[in-house]
Amino acid sequence: MPKSFLRRGLQGFQPYVPGQQPPDGEDWVKLNTNESPLPPSPRVIEAIKAAADESLRLYPSPTAAPARRAIAKHFGLDEAQVSVGNGADDLLELCFRAFAGAGDRVAYPTPTYPLLMTLCAVHDVVPSPNPSGEMFTWSTELMDDPAPLKFLVNPNSPTGTWHARPSVERVLLRSQGVVVLDEAYVDFAVESQLPLLAKHENLLIVRTMSKSYALAGMRIGFALGSPGLIAALDAVKDSYNVDRLAIVAARAAIEDTEHHRKIVEHVVSERVWLEDQLAELGFEHSPSEANFVFVKPAPGNFAPAVADALRERRILIRHYDLDPIDGWFRITIGTRPQHELLLSALKEILI
Repeated sequence: MPKSFLRRGLQGFQPYVPGQQPPDGEDWVKLNTNESPLPPSPRVIEAIKAAADESLRLYPSPTAAPARRAIAKHFGLDEAQVSVGNGADDLLELCFRAFAGAGDRVAYPTPTYPLLMTLCAVHDVVPSPNPSGEMFTWSTELMDDPAPLKFLVNPNSPTGTWHARPSVERVLLRSQGVVVLDEAYVDFAVESQLPLLAKHENLLIVRTMSKSYALAGMRIGFALGSPGLIAALDAVKDSYNVDRLAIVAARAAIEDTEHHRKIVEHVVSERVWLEDQLAELGFEHSPSEANFVFVKPAPGNFAPAVADALRERRILIRHYDLDPIDGWFRITIGTRPQHELLLSALKEILI
């Protein structure tokens, strides 16, 4: 057996595996990775084309300053309260660098975004998973966990569960360290917890432009928080973690509020319709406030077999082989024609 040069702490660990990504241009119904069903703002395309000139030979702003200013203005914050990263995942990883050392505890509820478990292994921290309660509510154990770094995903992935402001504030008040609130899907929910930033210096909100801004291919995320927390992220980030095209894309996207509203309204409307259609096919569902539905087929239908049968028909959904959600599907909200193809295929497959 060839010698492994991987450090001892990572030998045998399982990396995070994204949803299947078929090659561009192939005829798949792709409802497995929570991408936008609608294209990005035309202003974004124009901005990228205008920026794709000789200036690409130059490094970008190390702080992504134009994007930071635009995001700060949009949310009514100071520029010192905004950091921009290479997707939200980049910012989540920076939180490990900045707020948790090797051997420290990092807390999170389960089930939730699997990348957090991977990042715990990579950074040699002690994972502190706290099983969620009924209907995936946060437990008292999570709230009182003394970890110096705690993650909440709200709305949660993959369950779609959304917690209102009182629940979030209870966690903040009972936490000793930094609480990172991942709001990747919040634009499809009732409200953001942005107002809590003024009351809680230990709160850091992480957002993405991959979902409601239709920019998954550009890899743009941003964090909102107190100047102290933002400065900590900036201290440990890579020198130029956001490229020139992403910077102009972020600025154009955040400024086109009308196009953003159009994407959100489409997703929310289709989410309600798809949940109703799946219910008629016997699916159980967990209420979702995200850009996907979280559903379980009727008894007698083996979830992995259903997912495989859909894949054979070139339809991709996400199935997690994890307790306690084994048997459930996360299905991205797409277009009405995509949903009709999905429903037609399920009628052929389901018992």
